[in-house]
Amino acid sequence: MNLAGVLLVALAVGLFIIEAFTSGYALFAAAGLLSLILGLILLFDFAVSAWVTGTLFILILALSLIASALIWRRVIQSQRQKVATGHEELIGKVAKVRAALNPEGTVFIYGEIWSASMVDGHAEVGEEVTVVGVNGLKLCVAKNMEGANKCPKPQ
Repeated sequence: MNLAGVLLVALAVGLFIIEAFTSGYALFAAAGLLSLILGLILLFDFAVSAWVTGTLFILILALSLIASALIWRRVIQSQRQKVATGHEELIGKVAKVRAALNPEGTVFIYGEIWSASMVDGHAEVGEEVTVVGVNGLKLCVAKNMEGANKCPKPQ
């Protein structure tokens, strides 16, 4: 029996167990699958010549590298995407004043009414303001994005 094959199969089992308990984006599972395939190739004596085994090894390795590269590309793309949910999505969006902001009132944005405080000056009902920050459940708004650095930090 080939010791390297047994060790690769044991490594594969270990990697599958690690994948079950972590969220590794299936990287441990992919490594385990590669280890299992290589271990089984080494463990069993196939009645084929060495060039077939070598070719199979290179083919599996190439396909694994291509799959890994595609997965990593998607992971990197997802990390670069702008936030699409939560309060952070509201920053930079335009809201309509519902109750006069002098400096506090309410605004309407995306079908919701929010409490808001005006950074500079005041805004009347019906005017449009830009969200420059979010402090808990209160929006910090300004007539333009230049007021973004004046938004008070939450306590």
